[in-house]
Amino acid sequence: MREWIKKYLGLIGFGIWLTCTLLFLLDEFILKKIFIFNEELLFIGFLIMGGAQTIQDILNEKYFTKYSEKIKNGLIVFIITVTIGFSYLIIF
Repeated sequence: MREWIKKYLGLIGFGIWLTCTLLFLLDEFILKKIFIFNEELLFIGFLIMGGAQTIQDILNEKYFTKYSEKIKNGLIVFIITVTIGFSYLIIF
């Protein structure tokens, strides 16, 4: 499972960002403001993509190569927590 995540997590993050962007464009130009959280959805998609790509790079040892697995896992948990926290703050 870890190898699959190392390989495809950035692609999943990009897919989430692309989906949020397409929903934003659909609502902005075709449906004319049906969603309440239109701009927020766009930013949350970008935030998730950035977090997923950073986690993938940490797992593939592009960043923090000299640190132990315990510190890397702590950074991954921190990135996930910050992403969830910022998403919550953006919505409310």
